[in-house]
Amino acid sequence: MKTGSEGILLPVYFIMIGVAVCLNVFSGSGYDPVNIVVNICMFLIIGCIILWANTRCFMPVSRMVARMRYTIQTIEIDFDKSESYLWRKYKSKNKLFDNKLLDERFNEYKLESMRMSILSEHGLRCDIEDYINEYFIDATMKKGMLSIIPGVLTGLGILGTFVGLSFGLQNFNTGTAAAITNSIAPLMDGIKIAFHTSIYGMVFSLIFNFVYKKNLEDAYRTVDKFLETYHKYVLPKAESDNIQILVNSIDAMGEKIADCIAEAMQPAHHDYYENNTEPDIDPYGNESEPSMATYGNDPEPAMAPYDNDSEPSADLYGNDSGLE
Repeated sequence: MKTGSEGILLPVYFIMIGVAVCLNVFSGSGYDPVNIVVNICMFLIIGCIILWANTRCFMPVSRMVARMRYTIQTIEIDFDKSESYLWRKYKSKNKLFDNKLLDERFNEYKLESMRMSILSEHGLRCDIEDYINEYFIDATMKKGMLSIIPGVLTGLGILGTFVGLSFGLQNFNTGTAAAITNSIAPLMDGIKIAFHTSIYGMVFSLIFNFVYKKNLEDAYRTVDKFLETYHKYVLPKAESDNIQILVNSIDAMGEKIADCIAEAMQPAHHDYYENNTEPDIDPYGNESEPSMATYGNDPEPAMAPYDNDSEPSADLYGNDSGLE
């Protein structure tokens, strides 16, 4: 099985051990017990960190990525053979990926889809992206823990620097020239510890950060490729289907509401037309007949103001307005 870039961590680790041995044993400067003890402690801590990260974080995700890539190829081959969506074939499989973590998530997705189809009146369903996604990769890789390890490795290098300087300055004596001369060797040994541990910490931090980012990016790309292939050949996205189902249900609900309103308003309309056929009632409670003068029927027309039969009208001062 193809592994991820975490395979370079152990070779780099042993190479750095060889470099430390060369610097402390074969450099010709003699043995420095303090330097050897500090280096051993630092390499033990870094070795434990690398071993934990490989076995608990990188390798599980690398196995998942390898199985997803294999499943992508299998889906494409099965689709070429069947030339139809593969959901009916795959929904009965308990081991689609042949990977424990991925198969558990896929089975949870199938159970939730079945539950939603039973409970939902309109056939709503969930999406596989809710179960196999970048958050699932982050949780499997323990992204929160891995993200702080490069800083921890750099911190170990800085810690070794201060430890080395403290040992070098501990026996430094400035009393006489001879004392200063005798203190130079221990001081240089401490400075050597400081520089060596800083180099180790920075190298491991850079390499580990590269492996972490590379594995995470490969896993994200593989998940995106799998989801694209799954929606293309196995089952379309649930989001578009659910939206169409909701639109159809809203339209049906609107038609039902319109029918109910029309049915409720029908008696009111009937009463309104019946009330409008009764005679009008004037403000004094008397029934009034419709006026016909406007239409030129039986009632006599009003006399014209200049009719000969009409009496002369009085002016404003009470005098007759007739011509003398």
